[in-house]
Amino acid sequence: MKKQTITKDSKNEKEFIKQLGEQISNINTSNIADKETLENITQELTTAIKDLWNIHSKTVNITKHSKEWWNEDCRKNLATY
Repeated sequence: MKKQTITKDSKNEKEFIKQLGEQISNINTSNIADKETLENITQELTTAIKDLWNIHSKTVNITKHSKEWWNEDCRKNLATY
Protein backbone atom coordinates (compact mmCIF):
# COMPACT_ATOMS: atom_id res chain seq x y z
CA MET A 1 0.00 0.00 0.00
CA LYS A 2 1.07 3.58 -0.60
CA LYS A 3 0.09 6.97 0.74
CA GLN A 4 0.90 10.63 0.10
CA THR A 5 2.45 12.36 3.09
CA ILE A 6 4.33 15.42 4.20
CA THR A 7 6.81 14.85 7.01
CA LYS A 8 5.92 16.75 10.17
CA ASP A 9 8.14 19.77 10.88
CA SER A 10 9.93 19.36 7.54
CA LYS A 11 10.90 22.05 5.06
CA ASN A 12 8.14 20.74 2.78
CA GLU A 13 5.53 21.10 5.51
CA LYS A 14 6.59 24.67 6.28
CA GLU A 15 6.56 25.58 2.58
CA PHE A 16 3.16 23.91 2.08
CA ILE A 17 1.65 25.90 4.96
CA LYS A 18 3.26 29.14 3.80
CA GLN A 19 2.09 28.78 0.21
CA LEU A 20 -1.38 27.65 1.26
CA GLY A 21 -1.72 30.75 3.43
CA GLU A 22 -0.72 32.88 0.45
CA GLN A 23 -3.25 31.13 -1.79
CA ILE A 24 -6.05 31.57 0.76
CA SER A 25 -5.30 35.26 1.22
CA ASN A 26 -5.38 35.74 -2.57
CA ILE A 27 -8.92 34.37 -2.87
CA ASN A 28 -11.39 37.23 -3.24
CA THR A 29 -14.27 36.69 -0.81
CA SER A 30 -15.46 40.28 -0.70
CA ASN A 31 -18.51 39.78 -2.92
CA ILE A 32 -20.16 36.38 -2.53
CA ALA A 33 -23.55 37.28 -3.95
CA ASP A 34 -24.86 33.88 -4.94
CA LYS A 35 -24.43 30.14 -4.68
CA GLU A 36 -22.46 29.92 -7.94
CA THR A 37 -19.86 32.43 -6.74
CA LEU A 38 -19.47 30.52 -3.47
CA GLU A 39 -19.04 27.25 -5.37
CA ASN A 40 -16.38 28.84 -7.59
CA ILE A 41 -14.46 30.12 -4.57
CA THR A 42 -14.72 26.72 -2.89
CA GLN A 43 -13.43 25.04 -6.05
CA GLU A 44 -10.54 27.51 -6.24
CA LEU A 45 -9.57 26.67 -2.65
CA THR A 46 -9.89 22.93 -3.30
CA THR A 47 -7.67 23.17 -6.38
CA ALA A 48 -5.06 25.20 -4.50
CA ILE A 49 -4.89 22.64 -1.67
CA LYS A 50 -4.70 19.71 -4.10
CA ASP A 51 -1.99 21.30 -6.24
CA LEU A 52 0.14 22.31 -3.26
CA TRP A 53 -0.28 18.89 -1.65
CA ASN A 54 0.92 17.21 -4.85
CA ILE A 55 3.94 19.53 -5.04
CA HIS A 56 5.06 19.15 -1.41
CA SER A 57 4.04 15.61 -0.49
CA LYS A 58 5.76 12.40 -1.41
CA THR A 59 4.50 8.88 -2.01
CA VAL A 60 5.61 6.39 0.60
CA ASN A 61 5.11 2.66 0.90
CA ILE A 62 3.31 1.58 4.05
CA THR A 63 5.49 -1.13 5.59
CA LYS A 64 6.23 -2.64 8.97
CA HIS A 65 8.59 0.32 9.44
CA SER A 66 5.80 2.89 8.93
CA LYS A 67 5.77 4.01 12.54
CA GLU A 68 6.19 7.53 13.91
CA TRP A 69 9.59 6.68 15.34
CA TRP A 70 10.83 5.26 12.00
CA ASN A 71 12.78 8.09 10.39
CA GLU A 72 15.46 8.69 7.78
CA ASP A 73 18.23 7.67 10.21
CA CYS A 74 16.53 4.32 10.79
CA ARG A 75 16.21 3.77 7.05
CA LYS A 76 19.89 4.60 6.46
CA ASN A 77 21.04 2.38 9.31
CA LEU A 78 18.97 -0.52 8.03
CA ALA A 79 20.32 -0.04 4.50
CA THR A 80 23.89 0.05 5.85
CA TYR A 81 23.28 -3.09 7.89
